[in-house]
Amino acid sequence: GAPAPGNGVVASGALVDELSGLGPSGLSALPHANSRDVVDVLTSAPLPSVGPSVGPSVGPSAGPSAIRPSVDLAECLKKLNAADNGLLYEDPFLQIGVKSQWQANQGRVMLYLGNKHGAELTEFSLELMSGLNADTASGAASLDGPGLQTRLAPVPSSLGAKKQVQVLLELAATSAFETPPTLLLRYAVKDTGSVHSQNVTLALPFGCHKFLTPWQSDGQPGAFFAKWRELTQKAQKVEVARANGSVAGILGVADALSSVRLTTHPGLDPNPKNVVASGIVPYAQAPGTTVMVRVESDANDAAVFRVTVAADDAATAAGVLRAVVSVIE
Repeated sequence: GAPAPGNGVVASGALVDELSGLGPSGLSALPHANSRDVVDVLTSAPLPSVGPSVGPSVGPSAGPSAIRPSVDLAECLKKLNAADNGLLYEDPFLQIGVKSQWQANQGRVMLYLGNKHGAELTEFSLELMSGLNADTASGAASLDGPGLQTRLAPVPSSLGAKKQVQVLLELAATSAFETPPTLLLRYAVKDTGSVHSQNVTLALPFGCHKFLTPWQSDGQPGAFFAKWRELTQKAQKVEVARANGSVAGILGVADALSSVRLTTHPGLDPNPKNVVASGIVPYAQAPGTTVMVRVESDANDAAVFRVTVAADDAATAAGVLRAVVSVIE
């Protein structure tokens, strides 16, 4: 059976009950994991050729042997907050793409690890951070964080030249959680006579908002705001956000809310310059956890919005607020 909440123990060789539904009878299967010639799984374009590294230094040192990402990691994370598929990480030697599926309180994420280089990547490892427990029988790794259970399939210790492997990450939301796990990436590679190494912690976009499902509303403002008042007495988080150039006005904000799986309710707010939205996070232990969002326009600055999130618990309110602000700013 499933471990008691918070005890951080996963039975050796057994998958926690909340993840058992992720097999053939659960979500539809993602592509089978096989090593193959590396291709960009996210677009039809070929992978970029290896070139000079650019971007901020990542890892414990910034010396000549350190590997720097060739993409803006924060921008990759922001895009994946609002998308099921995309790019998580890239440097001159390695690309990590993501394809994900979400159903009720469960998620399946396929990580596509592509070696872009003409030499083997060695000492390769991916490690879920925050309370990992090794499942020694299967070689998988399980994480029992507060409210979120995960399992990462075994990762090969090396990745051949111009090859790609797929590694499955399974998730199950059992109770409220605020912060997604992180992924520690390590590898080494020999290039132009020198050995380069990578050791970087990647933020993951798999927050509680990924599990949002619609809250059933009768379309009447009275019912929505009665529930709103109830939730604000339980947990409320507020932040002021300045919209980026791609978010134009309150309609752009409504689109941003929809992108993180919230259901918007046009015209429900008495002020036409505001927008409200809602959703339910079907945690296994609290399947009716409700969250509501109200975004108010600043009367003096069209690019500034006050975001208020109310929910049945503080962790869910904070997690959804984090996602909403990330797609507005």
